[in-house]
Amino acid sequence: MTPGRRARGPVLPASLAVLCLLLPGLAHAAHRKVVAAGAKPPVSAPAPPPPQAERDSYFRQLLGNLSINAPSDTAGSAEYESGRHLFEAGLFDSAATMFQRFAVHDPRNLLLNDAIEHVLLIRENREPGDEALKLYAHTMALRHQGLADSAAATARSGLGRFPNARIRHHWEFLLADVNRERGNHAEAIRFALLVADSTSKSRLAPYALKLAGDETLALGDGPAKALRLYQALLERYPTSPLAPPVRAQVMELRKKLQL
Repeated sequence: MTPGRRARGPVLPASLAVLCLLLPGLAHAAHRKVVAAGAKPPVSAPAPPPPQAERDSYFRQLLGNLSINAPSDTAGSAEYESGRHLFEAGLFDSAATMFQRFAVHDPRNLLLNDAIEHVLLIRENREPGDEALKLYAHTMALRHQGLADSAAATARSGLGRFPNARIRHHWEFLLADVNRERGNHAEAIRFALLVADSTSKSRLAPYALKLAGDETLALGDGPAKALRLYQALLERYPTSPLAPPVRAQVMELRKKLQL
């Protein structure tokens, strides 16, 4: 080892990190000492699974960090689709199991982050009856069927019925996206900024800031307003997968403002 340089611990590849999260015993096995042939291995207590909060925190880390480097193929997409159909049918326990199985079997699939997002969504929004979560699942089913108007109407209904539900930001983002598709730039910005509000603490916030910035440019409000939104994204979410392309946009906008 080069003098003055500290030894670094082993770095788990992203796919193994997913496996260690979903199968906690795997992480313990990965660091087990090698025992000579014929010798009895030392008896040790099995490693306890990490607390739920720690597992959810790691899921969130994966959701942000795997977007660029890990997913690279479409193998196993049928298993993901099975999870999505279960989710949209309101069978959330079965859906979570399927999404986790998909993540274990195909950790480099392009849909990995979406599967992790579904697992977090289910964990964070379970309550007696699951009414809000079931309505959101129905909203997404309509969206995937190409029924944008019906999905938007259901999202508005959900916001009216469950104004304080944690999942409300997902309805707001859907409405921002639908209005973006329709060219209703002002409405898209309005809903996106509700999600991007710093008090929302939504994982969708960086995407909402990007959408609001893009729609501000499309509305013709000038690059200065869009620049403020993009800079807010970079300051609040510097490690977001959106950060590199947004930095490039910021540089272009600054050049225009200097002309």
